[in-house]
Amino acid sequence: MPAVKNTNGVDAHAHVFSADSPAVAGARYRPGYSANLDAWRAHWPGAGITHGVVVQPSFFGSDNRELLDTLASDRTHLRGVAVLPPMTDDATLERFQRGGVRAIRLNLRGVRDYQEYASPSWRSLFTRVHQLGWHVECFLDTGRLREIAPAFAGTQVAVAFDHFGAPGRDASTVAATFEAVRRLLKSREVWCKFSAPYRLEGGEATEHAKRWLDAIGTKNVVWGSDWPWTGFEHDVDYGRMRACLADWVGESLESSALWDNAARLYGFE
Repeated sequence: MPAVKNTNGVDAHAHVFSADSPAVAGARYRPGYSANLDAWRAHWPGAGITHGVVVQPSFFGSDNRELLDTLASDRTHLRGVAVLPPMTDDATLERFQRGGVRAIRLNLRGVRDYQEYASPSWRSLFTRVHQLGWHVECFLDTGRLREIAPAFAGTQVAVAFDHFGAPGRDASTVAATFEAVRRLLKSREVWCKFSAPYRLEGGEATEHAKRWLDAIGTKNVVWGSDWPWTGFEHDVDYGRMRACLADWVGESLESSALWDNAARLYGFE
């Protein structure tokens, strides 16, 4: 890994969880181990990371208690991404804001029909989180970004796509993905997390990164380790994931992706 040059850096995507809290009904998986904050932070110094974003794992559903407890341990260096139901009231949103949450996540992997997210209740939530300065993060099935994009019509909420947005391999599917991104850009900020290349079901991360940079520019991409790499624990290394960033954005843009962009998106100072 190249020598660390920046003073601050953000790992914008990781999961922290205990070994014993129950999974939500219908969860696709539940790791049988804990992924604690100290273990994640042990990787930071060698990678030039000083701040982190804790993303609610899908297997906890909208039970965000562990997320909020983790954020409460360090309100300066941690921010969070929560999973919330559409009828969440404003008092809860304000409480989560005080607790360090700056986005909601739509866990769309395995969801058959994305149309429910275009309902009035979801669009109301999107509008209300936008008013707080939050964004919506989407974890998608391969090639389905174009299906979720219409859900944000009539709102101005910024949208971030996890793990390169899973564009797929097929040329027509990739083209449709980025056409949907261009349409979204007409009414809101669009972001992409350059993370988890091993979760791509087709296509090369470097090629996807180039398409994203061409589509949304250099100021709206961030890097995430995806620690602890659930399902790929024995195949991935933190240092290797950090080193990939130079391949994806070029050395001249590493610092801005690691700090400037992420600090703006998550409100770090």
